[in-house]
Amino acid sequence: MALHRRHKEDPFETYDLKKKRPARRARLKLRSYFSSNFDGGKLASVLVPVIAFVLLVSVFVVKIVTDSKSVSDEKFRNENPVEMQDNIGRIQRNIKALPDINDAEETKTAETEPAPDTTLATNKEPDTSEPKVIVMTPEETGEITVKEYLYIASSVVNVRKDASTDSDLVGQLSFNQKVEKLGQKNDFVEIKAEDGLHGYVHKDLVSTELSEAILPGMTMYVQVGQAYIRSGAGTTYDIIGFGFKGTPLTVVQSGSEWSLVMTDTGLSGYMLNELFGTRKLERTRMTMETNAVRYIDYSVVYMREKATADSEQIGVLAMDDRVLQISTDGSWSLVEASDGLQGYVRNDLLRESAPVTPYATTNRNQYITVSVSNVRADDNTDSEVVGQVRKDEQVLQISTDGTWSLIRTSAGIEGYVMNEFLTGVVPSSSSNGSGTSPAETTPPTASSSFRDISGTVYIKASAANLRSEPNTSSLIVDTLYYGAAVQRISTNDLWTKIKTGNGQIGFISNSLFQTEVIESTPPQATSQGQQVVEYAKQLLGVPYVYAGASANGVDCSGLTKYVYGRMGVYLYHGSNSQARSNYQSISFSTSNYEATLLPGDLVFFNNVYTSPNSNYTHVGIYVGNGQMIHSPQPGQTVRYESLYDRNAYSPVRLVKRIF
Repeated sequence: MALHRRHKEDPFETYDLKKKRPARRARLKLRSYFSSNFDGGKLASVLVPVIAFVLLVSVFVVKIVTDSKSVSDEKFRNENPVEMQDNIGRIQRNIKALPDINDAEETKTAETEPAPDTTLATNKEPDTSEPKVIVMTPEETGEITVKEYLYIASSVVNVRKDASTDSDLVGQLSFNQKVEKLGQKNDFVEIKAEDGLHGYVHKDLVSTELSEAILPGMTMYVQVGQAYIRSGAGTTYDIIGFGFKGTPLTVVQSGSEWSLVMTDTGLSGYMLNELFGTRKLERTRMTMETNAVRYIDYSVVYMREKATADSEQIGVLAMDDRVLQISTDGSWSLVEASDGLQGYVRNDLLRESAPVTPYATTNRNQYITVSVSNVRADDNTDSEVVGQVRKDEQVLQISTDGTWSLIRTSAGIEGYVMNEFLTGVVPSSSSNGSGTSPAETTPPTASSSFRDISGTVYIKASAANLRSEPNTSSLIVDTLYYGAAVQRISTNDLWTKIKTGNGQIGFISNSLFQTEVIESTPPQATSQGQQVVEYAKQLLGVPYVYAGASANGVDCSGLTKYVYGRMGVYLYHGSNSQARSNYQSISFSTSNYEATLLPGDLVFFNNVYTSPNSNYTHVGIYVGNGQMIHSPQPGQTVRYESLYDRNAYSPVRLVKRIF
């Protein structure tokens, strides 16, 4: 109330609101001025300059604040402190003089106060000091940091809590996703995604470049240790190959999850998209050793000198042929065929599963060659044992697939035994259980020395063992049959060292041969052997086709494979492969083939200058009367050939009997 009364008593009394005391000097001058000379003209002369001055000050203050804010905004936009200082200097140069303003907030308060007395200004000395400028500076005055961004280079990448694959998983990022690099710890990069996900990813899974979409023709690289290539777009399809980390791929056809790709060595197949990317990596390895059995999975496959499709062809393989896979680079395999030839085959032409070979009916007597053999319920070593057979025991071979035989024992037990435990050689009737003849049971004495001898002798037993040493405990190197002619080298009282027609050298008991020629009648052909000959005759005139095995064209082993295939017997494609099969070898005389060979027997040849057991290079089908049917060479057709014609082929080196 006191303040109110004072205002009523003295309307010109004012208070300095900041200092809380009267401005006495200004009040006294104003009171004297208005009380003595107050009129309308003088009021106008006072108010007009004051208002103009206030407006001028307001304009300059607004301009300073605006320019300062503009400088601050421009600094944040451009992040260029040099340009910001240039802008401030420009503003300072444009301002000639400004009122002395102590505080921006006081200027706002002054709007509610009366205009100051201009007469006071005339009594003051002019202010020649530099004008003071209010500059709005940004809150951050530190150094500018440039952010580094990376892109996810794999389909799905795990983000870990720490720089280790053993650390907890905090999230996942997808292909081409942008992340900020915060740092690096060992082989891991510390990242932060746009959604705030923070953690560590392996440095191999990020890239500085943004990958484009997967398009046909693009070059990609395997991003994982080993990526499978499949025959179709899914994990249910067969694995036909693989690529090591860093293996180059060309996209043939792109898909949302799987793409058809081709390796740099020509293998085509499907690969999961997340397993490859555009980031080029160094190959971790080139090949790996396998030493595994594989089978040809195409009708005709060429073995090549090198692991490329345009490399030289060095051999040929056919469907279901068995090979040893030595090593592989994922696209090509170094394989060894049954004849010992090594070369490269593309992986998609191989398979792991063995062929299902049909059993051929034989119904012939066989004899056990080992002390004890298990008889099994099925043709594999994991099946149940249903019985046992012992050495020299006679069994009936009902059928065989070349590896296993279905047999029936004298006790009526039927089951399977391996062919390697069977032989067609009949043990001597007076055998003591060892399968030897009486003449073999008595070893030669130490005083029995050998003396040189020559001449031809003839086997008089139905079957005679040719042994590596002159005793019954040594290895049997061959079996000779009735009527076979052999050449003597040396002899003693019990044994004779001989050489067979096919070049085998060994010892035979003196009781098993005679010096007189055996006028034996030709062996009787079986009906199955005769049927083989009839099938072979149907191919007479068919042209030689390398690797052919059909009625349209055959090579030598393709002819035998095709003919026996019609009889339900599977044979490998390759003369050496067929020669190495488990079928029975037959002793023969090169001077009298008719005495021991049967129609349907397979006759094999090799180079006359090589040993008899070297790789066999040719095969034919014996048809009787010293002749065979065979497919000779390119440019010729299937025809008859005499086995006695030494000008065309070397003498027969091996005979195999299937029926």
